[in-house]
Amino acid sequence: MFFSTFDTALDAKGRVSVPSTFRSALGGGNRIFIWPAVDGSGALEGGGEELVQALTETLKRMPPSRREAYMHAYFTCASEVKMDDTGRITLPANQLAKAGITKELVFAGMFDRFRIWEPARFEAYSERMSKAAAENTDLLDESFEVEKTERHIALGAGGKG
Repeated sequence: MFFSTFDTALDAKGRVSVPSTFRSALGGGNRIFIWPAVDGSGALEGGGEELVQALTETLKRMPPSRREAYMHAYFTCASEVKMDDTGRITLPANQLAKAGITKELVFAGMFDRFRIWEPARFEAYSERMSKAAAENTDLLDESFEVEKTERHIALGAGGKG
């Protein structure tokens, strides 16, 4: 799982160290797939082979007429980068340009994937998301109550939990 945020920067050769917790979340793999985030936020989004496999399976279940845009976003616009032995990657120049990254950047965990941000864009996004979360706490409360009820039913149906 990818979580937390890490401020870092490209080195003189254009490489960046992937946070150690993110390397662990990749499960030992050295292949990372990066694409512009499909929500138009201006971030780069990425993950390892497990995420790409999950996206592939999801797209296979979609009607062909509805999946083309996602195939374009997740596969055509993607770049595969390999992590070196010290955990560094080189992000392609075209991806950096799309994200507005010149030197400083932010890695941000997002559960099954991560994003790479230009710091000012990340700050603006973070403020929007904090506001949205504060305005929608009822959604989390509802989901938590459903989960708690389902867990209670499962335990009552013979599980000890």
